[in-house]
Amino acid sequence: MRLRHLLTWSFARAAGVAAQLAALHEGNPAEFWFAGLFWSFWATLALFPIGYGWREAMPPACLVCLLLYYRHAWACSVLARLQVLPLFYCFWAMLLIGVLFSGQPVHSLLHAGTGINKGFILPFIAMECVREEKDLRRLVWACVFACFWQGLDGVWQAYSGWDFIMGYPLSAGRLTGSLGDYPVGNYIALALIPAGALWFILREKFCRAVSVLLVAAILGPACYLLLGAAARSGMLALSAAMAFWWWLVRQDDCALRRYCLPIVASSGLLVLLFALTPRQSLLSSATVLADGRWNLWELAWRVFCDNPWFGAGAGQYNAAFRALGLTPSYDPITISHPHNVYLDLLYAHGIVGFVPGMVFLFGFLFWGCRRVRPGLLAEWRGKADSLYWRLAAAFWVGYAGWLVNGIFGHDFYRTWWLALAMSYLGIMIGSAVNGIQSENPS
Repeated sequence: MRLRHLLTWSFARAAGVAAQLAALHEGNPAEFWFAGLFWSFWATLALFPIGYGWREAMPPACLVCLLLYYRHAWACSVLARLQVLPLFYCFWAMLLIGVLFSGQPVHSLLHAGTGINKGFILPFIAMECVREEKDLRRLVWACVFACFWQGLDGVWQAYSGWDFIMGYPLSAGRLTGSLGDYPVGNYIALALIPAGALWFILREKFCRAVSVLLVAAILGPACYLLLGAAARSGMLALSAAMAFWWWLVRQDDCALRRYCLPIVASSGLLVLLFALTPRQSLLSSATVLADGRWNLWELAWRVFCDNPWFGAGAGQYNAAFRALGLTPSYDPITISHPHNVYLDLLYAHGIVGFVPGMVFLFGFLFWGCRRVRPGLLAEWRGKADSLYWRLAAAFWVGYAGWLVNGIFGHDFYRTWWLALAMSYLGIMIGSAVNGIQSENPS
């Protein structure tokens, strides 16, 4: 009988929601498609590490809602009001050079094309999902939720030897979570950066002590996963994020505050993370000096020197250094990228493609800083009763942390890594455009 009542209530509730959605679609289609866009993107972030299929399928679903939203509300969209849209042209120019001037254009097209349904469209999806502070709060909670459940997965994996989502084992004694490899440490470090804005949300309702306990309970499992994965580049990104945040909120021109204190504080955090990491052998000076990355960087430079202007082509690292008769000193001969995103872009696209690529990546970094920081400082000094710019700044710092993470990690076209960065970039763009407009409605 209780089951029958529960089913009846569930069907009635679902019918009510469906009727409300139908009425919204009939009366305000733009708002209807915005709701579909926002919640599908929210789910993308919240369940981002759950599996390849999810990361493949969700951005196209978001894109459908985005296009229909543009159809009904193009004039109000962020893209229609984005004055620095030419920065995206630089990105596309880099891609074209990496494909058209490649030694194997088809292979490069397939390699770079893996981002078409993910990283390439996510900035435009994400930028439309921020219209007001409520949206930013919800997106922060999406990152918090992702960190929480993925962190619990890491704790379970450490206890049982298998993650509870995909059944992946540990890799060389390091936690992998549901991503299946220890680069999950890079993911969780980047996800923790915007999730750290949870502190500001909790402080609205709780005292400092209670907020500390809640943050530790919610984000503690993710920190455990970061340490268990022993991802050094992830730790570096998290440490750099602290320095970026400190730089954003500095309130005077004292050189000590501007440069020395952020560097010292972030370095201290980095040392602490290294000290707590179970896999101490990965962090020893001997291991760092003998790291295969240094040799991989040298190979990338040699390939660039052989193709300085237009590069060897996207995804051609392995084929290019083999063609030069080179072999890695420590890594397997099948290694596919140099573990440095900047050298990766340089060897693949040459000077002609690398320059617009850097204009895109760092152009948005500086553009976002110029728009986010004034509002952040106003809030920091207590001149605004809002969290809008603090939450927006958390995603700017997340994007900046990704740029630091790239110094030691990944191929630029690594699908999940690029998708996460472009999501943060889009949220930051939407925050900046709509935040500035709300302050200057004219």
